[in-house]
Amino acid sequence: MLKSRFLSLFVVAASVVASGCGAPEMENPFGADHFDVSLETQDDGDPEDRPPGSSNLFNPGCFWNPDIQAAYRLLAQKPLYVDSEGHISDTISYLDQVTTTCRNQALKYLARCALPEGSSMTDPDTNVTYNGWLGLADQWKTQVLSSDNQWWVTSCLLEHLNGYGIEVPLLLQGARSELKPTSAQIAEFQVPESRTWGNLFAPNFVANVCYFTNMGTSCLVNQLFDERICDTSPHCNLNIVGNCNTACFYNPIGGFLQCGSSGNKHISARVKDYDWYGYDCVIPE
Repeated sequence: MLKSRFLSLFVVAASVVASGCGAPEMENPFGADHFDVSLETQDDGDPEDRPPGSSNLFNPGCFWNPDIQAAYRLLAQKPLYVDSEGHISDTISYLDQVTTTCRNQALKYLARCALPEGSSMTDPDTNVTYNGWLGLADQWKTQVLSSDNQWWVTSCLLEHLNGYGIEVPLLLQGARSELKPTSAQIAEFQVPESRTWGNLFAPNFVANVCYFTNMGTSCLVNQLFDERICDTSPHCNLNIVGNCNTACFYNPIGGFLQCGSSGNKHISARVKDYDWYGYDCVIPE
């Protein structure tokens, strides 16, 4: 995985130099301290694209950290807000066991997935505020996280994982009004990439992912998704189920596209191009 990651970064760096935007020499970004950077670097505001547009820079090592997932599960058992100012539960001591950057990313992407634009939540221990964006679990503000929304939030978090270390614009789609892109957005994000589902709030959590036909013919999909969703995390539980056209099917009784046991609670991601995958994807001539 490291080999493909370095190749990907080489491609990006080469494109920067070619465009005349040279940068000063940098240290190896994968040294021991690369993940514990300042909060200002990580919490950089809302994505450029309107919802359901987003961008993915959630480090898999953080998401798959057992302390982060334990904190998520505790938060789901009660209303997210403990007061009218949007402070979240202070009973999340698991977050004290991880780096400040990991804590920041875990809460940033949780807020982005769960809360709508215009809402926010505040970490009571650090007083850092995180903006909502996609609004997949707005009811969580005042009640426990519902079982349906557990699936939606999980799928959203999975699509934001990126072990390549390069923030990439995304367009998300799903059977929710909050996940209905415009035709102009679809035209801009031309490449269907993946569909994910699972429930991290339930026991024996497995991250399921399928890929679209164009990815299967142009990319090393197992390597790509292992790197993007797992990176080097020893805790990652990833199930690559194959092409989405065969992994998911139309449920005539429910009238929806069903993937595994998720029902219709799954999210697809589209990207603009293959560039950020480096040599994990080769476009056919």
